Amino acid sequence: MKFTRRDFINGTLAGAGASLLNMPAPAHAQGLSEPWTGYGGIGDYADSNGNTATVVNAAHAIRDGRFPTPFSSAAALDESYDLVVVGGGFAGLAAAYEYRKAAPDKFILLLDNHPVPGGEAKQNVIEIDGVTLIGPQGSNGTLVPMPGFYPIANEYWHDLGIPRSFQWAQDDPRTSGIRFARDNYESMFWDEGLADVGWFFGSTMVRDPFADALARVPLPAQTKRDWLAWHNWKQPVAAPGGMDADHWLDTMTYGQYLTRVMGLHDDIFALVDPLVATGDYGVSATAISAYAAKLLGLPGPAGAAGIGYNEADIFSFPGGNTTIARYLFKALLPEGITGSGAFGDVAGAPFDFAAFDVPGAKLRVRTSATAVAVAHDGPPERAEFVNVAYTDPAGTLLRVRAKSVVMAGGGWVNKHVVRDLPPEFHDAYAQFHNGPILVVNVGLRNWEAMAKLGISALRWFDGLGFFANIRRPMQYPGYRPPFDPQSPAMLTLYIGFPQAGVPLQEQAVAGRVQLFTTSYAQFESQVREQLQRMLGPSGFDHRRDVGAIVLNRWGHAYIAPQPGFYFGSEGRPAPSSVIRKGFGRISFGHSELQGRQNWPRACEEGKRAALQALAATA
Repeated sequence: MKFTRRDFINGTLAGAGASLLNMPAPAHAQGLSEPWTGYGGIGDYADSNGNTATVVNAAHAIRDGRFPTPFSSAAALDESYDLVVVGGGFAGLAAAYEYRKAAPDKFILLLDNHPVPGGEAKQNVIEIDGVTLIGPQGSNGTLVPMPGFYPIANEYWHDLGIPRSFQWAQDDPRTSGIRFARDNYESMFWDEGLADVGWFFGSTMVRDPFADALARVPLPAQTKRDWLAWHNWKQPVAAPGGMDADHWLDTMTYGQYLTRVMGLHDDIFALVDPLVATGDYGVSATAISAYAAKLLGLPGPAGAAGIGYNEADIFSFPGGNTTIARYLFKALLPEGITGSGAFGDVAGAPFDFAAFDVPGAKLRVRTSATAVAVAHDGPPERAEFVNVAYTDPAGTLLRVRAKSVVMAGGGWVNKHVVRDLPPEFHDAYAQFHNGPILVVNVGLRNWEAMAKLGISALRWFDGLGFFANIRRPMQYPGYRPPFDPQSPAMLTLYIGFPQAGVPLQEQAVAGRVQLFTTSYAQFESQVREQLQRMLGPSGFDHRRDVGAIVLNRWGHAYIAPQPGFYFGSEGRPAPSSVIRKGFGRISFGHSELQGRQNWPRACEEGKRAALQALAATA
């Protein structure tokens, strides 16, 4: 089986070339409508599944200059804060948490443009035939902190009181021979032994193909040799001439490392690119720094595959890292999540939105509040306040003042929102690129077809996406989904849009075009078609066996770090080192700054920015 580029990129807009970069918006000219968002499940997260139409339209309005004079036209609220945090993901929650811990008597306002806090750490909740199922919207995969793990993760896990052991559903006698991963990522590649994965090549299914060195896989011999060489690679290649290895890696793309250093052929990208795109970076291996591949634990730059921990220790809470974000939010605003501090309540109890924004409270949270402009009240070096303009859920433009501001949202919007951003910051942000991702949660009425094949995960090489699996469910009081093939289960797909050989910004924009111009109905049809093609011969019928599909679109899900992003290039400093400096009373703390995004890195950046903001007003 020979892969063509068109096969691999699923017919996306690679041929559109540079013209994509001149599009006014990767969306419909008149804005998106709510049917585009599609079904969002039930409960608090039902109206906040990924970048909804409302969120996308608001962001594009900022980018397109729809608020030319926000401070003069906004209604000034008689409110002043010590700190305003813009962004309610992990970085923003950590910024508020650390600032309040250091200065408990200060007043903090947190603004989040989504209806529910958490950023990409949110969950989908659906009900199929009376069974409640929970799946991740984005941020996913963690482990109980241990020595060598991120220090801030150890600190937060302890301070927030997150349990260190969990209960998992036991095997059903009918499927006791099938291996199930406890998360959605590790069995994609780092440790296929965690799950029984079926690779689909047209009508051919090969179960656990690496078990016999791809002998049963219908691929050309050369492609098999390259895939095995990559999969089994043990040692990184030494940098030439005594160069620092990490700096050397940051001078080339991972694609160049694969083909020029490891000597592999272009067919390798059909195996590697989906993992690079969904694993952390949103684009092809041909666009990201080889040092980024090392951080992700990919063969070659990282030596053998792996991320430095026992892959079997990595797991997913039912809604991904939503549970950790909820623990952080509960610590900030105990009344904001109903119930006690017990695990089941923190993980699944409803929000009390009335407790978010209580007049006079030391911490106030406003959701569906989109910051459209931030600027110092006077020259940054002398200003005593920062003006913050934002829209409320009704679209009314409002204004507050703060002694300091932490910009904890993504860099792609920060550069438009901060109106007095210095030129060097604009230049630095121009070096930030972001790849899109689509996370799909499919509520199955049963998974008998997969059980019949003896698999818990699917891997394919044409069509939409590339991998899907059913996790071994975590169970706790209030959430005990069944675990047998005749009962409902959640199947999760992480879908990227990589295009091997296409320039970085061009493929990132092309991916967003596909993500934003494809309707819910079209994506739903593609998902159903994909599952039917693979599982239909085993008795699956999508009309009968699919109970619900939720889409979570993230237009700027991942930082896509090009060569030079980490250590600078052509005499310029690394762009993140510029942004981290902050200016005046505005500091920046978002996970992109580290060049690889996960929840501990986001919290590290939020903490740094909060302490920086505190120092600026000391």
